[in-house]
Amino acid sequence: MERISESIFVFLVLWLFFLLYTFIWAPAAQQSDPGFGDFTIEYAKTNPIEWSIFMVVGVWALLYSVILFIEVRERFIPAWPFVLGSFALGMYALMPYFAIRGVRRKNPKTKKTWFTKIVDSRILGIILTALALALVLFGIIAASINGNWSVYGSSFMDIRFIQVMTIDFSLLTLFYPIVIWSDMKRREWHNIKLFALFCIPLFGGLLYLVLRPRLPEK
Repeated sequence: MERISESIFVFLVLWLFFLLYTFIWAPAAQQSDPGFGDFTIEYAKTNPIEWSIFMVVGVWALLYSVILFIEVRERFIPAWPFVLGSFALGMYALMPYFAIRGVRRKNPKTKKTWFTKIVDSRILGIILTALALALVLFGIIAASINGNWSVYGSSFMDIRFIQVMTIDFSLLTLFYPIVIWSDMKRREWHNIKLFALFCIPLFGGLLYLVLRPRLPEK
């Protein structure tokens, strides 16, 4: 119980800190700043890095959902409201869940439903890997051709949405190994060397979804 209390404290403190940073210390919002509705194909042509990061944050939300929707079977606190919120708020929606998800059920559900089979499938991992790879390559190649790297640096310093989005991307990257390790234990897959490989930002997590063994059904 003491370890759980420490976990609650850490996640809640981090969540409150980044909320305060977003609304108090981040650059002031301007009417000309981009928002969710501005990240169109036209925006991608002029700001490929920002567009790619925005899209990859959505891929990150999918990566979390693939594992957390399975975790629903063994927790008292349902993950799905937080997971759905992560598609708009990223890690800002997931941190409260990690703080309050609590202990596991003594007798978790183990029967595989059709939905569990989908999120547990290796094909889904391959699809997400291809999508992420395409987005990352587009951002790098387009920015290199158009010379947009300095534009992104200026946007990060001056535009609240871009700065908060980048911080959110970093938080999603930082906390995903926790989710991976929990899922590896669920599958009785204890391999520290592979876990270190899966901790590589973004593509390590994607590799995990491709290589992980199927869920045991007891």
